[in-house]
Amino acid sequence: MKAIAGYAIAVALAGAPVTLAPEKGSGDRVRPPALAGSWYPAGRASLVAAAELLMRAGAPLDRAPQKPVALVVPHAGWNYSGPVAGTAFRLLRPGDFDRVVVMGPSHHEAFRGYAIDDATAYRTPIGEIPLCAGVSASLQGGEARPVPAAIGEEHSVEIELPFLQAALGRFCLVPILAGETDADMEKVFAARLAKLDDGRTLFVFSSDFSHYGPRFDYQPFGALQPAVLPRIRAMNERAIALLAAVDADGFRGYLQETGNTICGRRDLETMLELLPRIAPRAKALTLAAYASSDIPGVKDDSDGAVSYAAMVFLREPKVPQVATLTVPPQLEDAPPETPALTAEAGTRLVKLARAALDTELRGTDDLQKALAAWPAGRDQERRQGVFVTLNRTDPLEIRSEGKLRGCIGQPEPTFPLYYGTVEAALDAALHDPRFLPVKTAELPRLEVEVTVLSPRRPIGSYKEIRIGTHGVVLQKGGRAALFLPQVAPEQGWNVEQMLDALSEKAGLPRDAWREGATLSVFTGQVFPEHP
Repeated sequence: MKAIAGYAIAVALAGAPVTLAPEKGSGDRVRPPALAGSWYPAGRASLVAAAELLMRAGAPLDRAPQKPVALVVPHAGWNYSGPVAGTAFRLLRPGDFDRVVVMGPSHHEAFRGYAIDDATAYRTPIGEIPLCAGVSASLQGGEARPVPAAIGEEHSVEIELPFLQAALGRFCLVPILAGETDADMEKVFAARLAKLDDGRTLFVFSSDFSHYGPRFDYQPFGALQPAVLPRIRAMNERAIALLAAVDADGFRGYLQETGNTICGRRDLETMLELLPRIAPRAKALTLAAYASSDIPGVKDDSDGAVSYAAMVFLREPKVPQVATLTVPPQLEDAPPETPALTAEAGTRLVKLARAALDTELRGTDDLQKALAAWPAGRDQERRQGVFVTLNRTDPLEIRSEGKLRGCIGQPEPTFPLYYGTVEAALDAALHDPRFLPVKTAELPRLEVEVTVLSPRRPIGSYKEIRIGTHGVVLQKGGRAALFLPQVAPEQGWNVEQMLDALSEKAGLPRDAWREGATLSVFTGQVFPEHP
């Protein structure tokens, strides 16, 4: 990608229609994903489902009273900052915006000004996002230009794109990287960006907050230890308050005073120059703010902690009260008294499993539509065990290969039902070690069955097992295996025969269950695709 010397174009963008046609770039270049499979999931269906889970898990607000004008979101790997970013992207709905401007800092290449990309499209595992036609050229000038070396491996824009795809569906993209800028430069560029504001354009500013510890050469309060964490939080809260007040000069002064290592400080300063131009009455909601050191299992307390925040800016001052998410969201198990699912709910789960397979293997957007329609509420986020079984329906294949084509799930409550069902469906199709992965051509000849598990309870004797009612888990010597309630009746087994087979499935001798094994039982609601 090379800039054309002396090339400039004046375009009146205010009120101009937004087109989803590709940007006319250098050789119709499509930027491939650099982070898929490391910073976020690589599979199309898994990525859609993960985005949905993160947008739901801790969101303090399900829907804003008005469409956002701008978002501030973090850009670490989804395992770290995904739930924070999800609280902001949760507020978007399909069709809300035609165009999204995403601005983030450059972590890999130093340059002055702003890097504008003239690619045709950006690709993620969910699909290609076209760059908005004509916008790249209209933003260039002065210190805004193509900087090819800054684009390739940069994560600050890419990490936001799957969220936007999952939340909005179809839109065109304006990706921008901020390098070294000053106040005058930020004002000039903000004035250019303001011409894009047409009520159908969303502005997304990608930034993490303080990077604290020796790894980042920033320890104003001394070594990172529990007593220091409140001071780090208070320092970031000051920054958030200045952003919420849309105080550009105050934010610059704060950075000079504290040296806070906010990596997206230049794009945030640009945002503070932009908002008075396009939404002078804008009000902010802080949706989430916590640090990597708050995440269970993350051992950053010796060499570094990165802080994250998510904010939404609304055009009008009437905003709801929101309790900011200040700790990572923790999913709860469904309680033992959870009522049985209705037939309608079971049907939705089966359709979700089918949509996951079609999305992954056929490249459809069925899963996005199914998840967008999934009910919201705390009950929907509780963890529950679920299995997905894939059965052959072709008589000739059944005769030669057997009926079962795959069966995997989560015997322990691990995920909410909607997410667990998607993951179980994908695992049953692609990762059951007993079978080769399902091919696209097989899908019409497979039937989906979803089994929702009750909480497990230990039993003292195998004589308590009821064939046709109980699923069974056997554990012995570090090995374990599970049969769903429907397995024994389908095979014509009595209790002893089932336990013999279950021992073999666990890699143990057939009679291993008779001594020293731990048995537990559960029930299951079975929902076939075609009752």
